[in-house]
Amino acid sequence: MIFMIDTNTMPSEHLNPVDRAVRRVKAMMMNWGFGEGCSFIYAVLITSCEPLSANEIGERTNYAYSSTINYLNTLIKMGLVERVRSLRKNLYVANVNFVDLIKAEREKVKGYLNQLNADLDAIKDLEPLSEKVDRAIAYLKRAESAQGDKKE
Repeated sequence: MIFMIDTNTMPSEHLNPVDRAVRRVKAMMMNWGFGEGCSFIYAVLITSCEPLSANEIGERTNYAYSSTINYLNTLIKMGLVERVRSLRKNLYVANVNFVDLIKAEREKVKGYLNQLNADLDAIKDLEPLSEKVDRAIAYLKRAESAQGDKKE
Protein backbone atom coordinates (compact mmCIF):
# COMPACT_ATOMS: atom_id res chain seq x y z
CA MET A 1 0.00 0.00 0.00
CA ILE A 2 1.31 3.46 -0.97
CA PHE A 3 0.39 6.56 1.00
CA MET A 4 0.50 9.99 -0.59
CA ILE A 5 1.43 12.72 1.87
CA ASP A 6 -0.13 16.13 1.32
CA THR A 7 2.59 18.59 2.34
CA ASN A 8 0.05 21.40 2.57
CA THR A 9 -1.51 19.85 5.68
CA MET A 10 1.68 18.47 7.20
CA PRO A 11 3.31 20.53 9.99
CA SER A 12 6.35 22.34 8.61
CA GLU A 13 8.77 20.66 11.04
CA HIS A 14 8.11 17.34 9.25
CA LEU A 15 9.01 18.71 5.81
CA ASN A 16 12.46 18.65 4.30
CA PRO A 17 14.20 22.07 4.12
CA VAL A 18 13.39 22.63 0.42
CA ASP A 19 9.69 21.87 0.94
CA ARG A 20 9.65 24.28 3.90
CA ALA A 21 11.26 26.96 1.72
CA VAL A 22 8.71 26.33 -1.05
CA ARG A 23 5.87 26.63 1.47
CA ARG A 24 7.24 29.90 2.87
CA VAL A 25 7.86 31.51 -0.52
CA LYS A 26 4.39 30.44 -1.67
CA ALA A 27 2.81 31.96 1.46
CA MET A 28 4.77 35.19 1.00
CA MET A 29 3.72 35.51 -2.65
CA MET A 30 0.08 34.81 -1.79
CA ASN A 31 0.27 37.43 0.94
CA TRP A 32 1.40 39.91 -1.71
CA GLY A 33 -1.71 39.12 -3.73
CA PHE A 34 -0.47 36.48 -6.15
CA GLY A 35 -2.78 33.54 -6.82
CA GLU A 36 -2.04 30.11 -5.43
CA GLY A 37 -0.94 28.63 -8.78
CA CYS A 38 1.50 31.40 -9.65
CA SER A 39 2.77 31.48 -6.07
CA PHE A 40 3.38 27.73 -5.96
CA ILE A 41 5.13 27.62 -9.34
CA TYR A 42 7.29 30.64 -8.50
CA ALA A 43 8.21 29.03 -5.17
CA VAL A 44 9.19 25.79 -6.92
CA LEU A 45 11.34 27.68 -9.45
CA ILE A 46 12.96 29.93 -6.88
CA THR A 47 14.06 26.93 -4.82
CA SER A 48 15.33 24.93 -7.79
CA CYS A 49 19.07 24.80 -8.40
CA GLU A 50 18.51 24.46 -12.14
CA PRO A 51 16.01 25.55 -14.78
CA LEU A 52 12.95 23.27 -15.00
CA SER A 53 10.70 22.20 -17.87
CA ALA A 54 6.94 22.73 -17.68
CA ASN A 55 6.54 18.96 -17.23
CA GLU A 56 8.95 18.94 -14.27
CA ILE A 57 7.16 21.90 -12.71
CA GLY A 58 3.80 20.20 -13.24
CA GLU A 59 5.08 17.04 -11.55
CA ARG A 60 6.35 19.00 -8.54
CA THR A 61 3.15 21.03 -8.16
CA ASN A 62 0.64 18.39 -9.25
CA TYR A 63 -0.80 20.84 -11.81
CA ALA A 64 -1.90 19.82 -15.28
CA TYR A 65 0.45 20.77 -18.09
CA SER A 66 -2.00 23.36 -19.48
CA SER A 67 -2.41 25.01 -16.07
CA THR A 68 1.33 25.01 -15.54
CA ILE A 69 1.88 26.73 -18.89
CA ASN A 70 -0.81 29.33 -18.13
CA TYR A 71 0.75 30.13 -14.75
CA LEU A 72 4.23 30.28 -16.29
CA ASN A 73 3.03 32.68 -18.99
CA THR A 74 1.51 34.92 -16.32
CA LEU A 75 4.77 34.90 -14.36
CA ILE A 76 6.75 35.64 -17.53
CA LYS A 77 4.53 38.65 -18.29
CA MET A 78 5.16 39.91 -14.76
CA GLY A 79 8.92 39.55 -15.22
CA LEU A 80 9.24 36.97 -12.45
CA VAL A 81 10.16 34.04 -14.68
CA GLU A 82 12.27 33.68 -17.82
CA ARG A 83 11.88 31.06 -20.54
CA VAL A 84 15.11 29.70 -22.00
CA ARG A 85 15.43 27.31 -24.92
CA SER A 86 17.50 24.15 -24.42
CA LEU A 87 17.72 21.11 -26.68
CA ARG A 88 14.30 21.45 -28.35
CA LYS A 89 12.45 22.25 -25.15
CA ASN A 90 11.70 25.28 -23.04
CA LEU A 91 13.10 25.56 -19.55
CA TYR A 92 12.02 28.08 -16.93
CA VAL A 93 14.00 29.95 -14.30
CA ALA A 94 12.86 32.40 -11.62
CA ASN A 95 14.06 35.97 -11.51
CA VAL A 96 14.82 36.39 -7.84
CA ASN A 97 14.54 40.01 -6.84
CA PHE A 98 12.65 40.40 -3.59
CA VAL A 99 13.73 44.04 -3.30
CA ASP A 100 11.87 44.92 -6.52
CA LEU A 101 8.78 43.03 -5.33
CA ILE A 102 8.85 44.87 -2.01
CA LYS A 103 9.33 48.24 -3.73
CA ALA A 104 6.39 47.55 -6.05
CA GLU A 105 4.21 46.56 -3.10
CA ARG A 106 5.25 49.66 -1.18
CA GLU A 107 4.35 51.84 -4.18
CA LYS A 108 0.90 50.24 -4.38
CA VAL A 109 0.27 50.84 -0.68
CA LYS A 110 1.49 54.42 -0.96
CA GLY A 111 -0.85 55.00 -3.91
CA TYR A 112 -3.83 53.65 -1.96
CA LEU A 113 -2.95 55.79 1.06
CA ASN A 114 -2.59 58.94 -1.09
CA GLN A 115 -5.99 58.30 -2.68
CA LEU A 116 -7.56 57.74 0.73
CA ASN A 117 -5.88 60.88 2.06
CA ALA A 118 -7.33 62.94 -0.79
CA ASP A 119 -10.79 61.53 -0.10
CA LEU A 120 -10.49 62.29 3.62
CA ASP A 121 -9.41 65.93 3.16
CA ALA A 122 -13.00 67.10 2.84
CA ILE A 123 -14.43 65.03 5.71
CA LYS A 124 -14.04 66.84 9.03
CA ASP A 125 -15.49 63.97 11.11
CA LEU A 126 -12.71 61.64 9.96
CA GLU A 127 -9.73 63.77 11.01
CA PRO A 128 -8.38 61.03 13.36
CA LEU A 129 -8.28 58.61 10.42
CA SER A 130 -6.71 61.27 8.22
CA GLU A 131 -3.96 61.77 10.81
CA LYS A 132 -3.23 58.04 10.83
CA VAL A 133 -3.07 57.99 7.03
CA ASP A 134 -0.68 60.97 7.13
CA ARG A 135 1.55 59.11 9.61
CA ALA A 136 1.56 56.02 7.37
CA ILE A 137 2.51 58.10 4.31
CA ALA A 138 5.28 59.80 6.28
CA TYR A 139 6.56 56.38 7.39
CA LEU A 140 6.72 55.15 3.79
CA LYS A 141 8.58 58.32 2.76
CA ARG A 142 11.12 57.76 5.56
CA ALA A 143 11.53 54.14 4.45
CA GLU A 144 12.17 55.31 0.88
CA SER A 145 14.72 57.87 2.09
CA ALA A 146 16.51 55.27 4.21
CA GLN A 147 16.49 52.83 1.28
CA GLY A 148 17.94 55.46 -1.03
CA ASP A 149 20.87 56.03 1.30
CA LYS A 150 21.86 52.34 1.40
CA LYS A 151 23.14 50.00 -1.28
CA GLU A 152 20.92 46.99 -2.01
